[in-house]
Amino acid sequence: MREAPSRRAFLRGSTAAGLATALPVLGVSACAGGTETEAAPASPVPVAPSASAPGVGRTANAYGRTAADYTRTGLTPGTVQQWEDGFRTAGQNDDPDVFEWWYSDFTGDDGTVVSFTLSTRLDDGFVPEPGEARRRPKSAVLVTDPDGTGHGGAQDYDWAEFSSSTDRCDVRLGPYTFTGDLKTYRMKGRSGDVGVDLTLTSLVRPFRPGTGVIYFGDTGHHFGWLCAVPSGTATGTVTVRGKQRAFTGHGYHDHNWGNRPFPYGVEHWRWGRGSVGPYAVIGADLHLREEYGSATVPVFLVDDTKSGKRLVGAYDTRTVTATESAPVPYDDPAYPRDYYSKVHWAYRSGADRADFTFTDTGRRIVSRQYLTDPTQAQRSALDRLGIDEIWYTRYATDNDLTLALAAVRASGSGAGTLEAAQFGLGDAPPKTGGSASP
Repeated sequence: MREAPSRRAFLRGSTAAGLATALPVLGVSACAGGTETEAAPASPVPVAPSASAPGVGRTANAYGRTAADYTRTGLTPGTVQQWEDGFRTAGQNDDPDVFEWWYSDFTGDDGTVVSFTLSTRLDDGFVPEPGEARRRPKSAVLVTDPDGTGHGGAQDYDWAEFSSSTDRCDVRLGPYTFTGDLKTYRMKGRSGDVGVDLTLTSLVRPFRPGTGVIYFGDTGHHFGWLCAVPSGTATGTVTVRGKQRAFTGHGYHDHNWGNRPFPYGVEHWRWGRGSVGPYAVIGADLHLREEYGSATVPVFLVDDTKSGKRLVGAYDTRTVTATESAPVPYDDPAYPRDYYSKVHWAYRSGADRADFTFTDTGRRIVSRQYLTDPTQAQRSALDRLGIDEIWYTRYATDNDLTLALAAVRASGSGAGTLEAAQFGLGDAPPKTGGSASP
């Protein structure tokens, strides 16, 4: 087994949870009106139509892809519009079960890491029975130095300090702003000892798997994901303890929303993002609860950041599979688990093949255990759902990519991150040591 570096000096500061980091919306040009996108899979998986069913023609427990799905969401196949990155839950924000967040992360050429999140909920939909007290907006802005020292954290606000446009990304929360137009985004603000002023410019088209919306059973409950910037260049400044320094590197931006707390619909997910040479890759593997057919919802995206071409943009279980390896012994005593893991995404479509593997190096970036002191209502909900623990964890990874496509053949290695969100009785992420997100 190759030796993985210790996590001791790696990103000891906390970072915010992001789907995707999520969890990680396709287009050719980013203009004011929208972007042209790839078509959905040819063979949809709709629910059998029923004259009395309110969700006639919808796709259940997978990303929407039928004509009815697009009509219901007000979307156009082949197009991503600016309003899709606006305030999607504005009309339901009074509902404590509803959540939404805008997320971006950056890796500097000098090793500095920045995570920037503006949310409408303290728990980001990660807990059952959230309650009115948790219905507050939150920022999580964190800067991690190259040596692993972390700065910043989470802060909640009154609703009077929050505003967001519904027709584009223009979110304002306390001292922070998050604005953009599907091509160029700016994240700016300062609180306490941490400040950022960063501009993210996309290198590739946005990515949306079908409608980007998963219906849990019927159309009453859903989760949405838009990857507005799968990969981009980043420039600007970061300020730590009054000292400002220039920042150049790469970044990412996605947008998540829903009206069903994750524990009710999701058993766990694995989500990875990384690069190998000029290729930017995103892999997602969402596992739904037994009530929703134990469905898996995969995503596999490969972009050539030099040419801007999308090489793979798949989300159909007939062409994409994700396999998590069995635990592998790990011999670093500073690492609280006894193993590290791999997740392998495979794409097969006719003669085209692509494979991508994220290998957990043992360097844990962040972990958070939700509901360490649940209320009685939350405890009852957990018991009813058969859930023991709720964890979110993100690890640094080594990446391996092989492309055997009509357009390109390539292979190589790189680096990235792999996140795990666990809502069940299965093996939870590490419980001690490392960084803990706010």
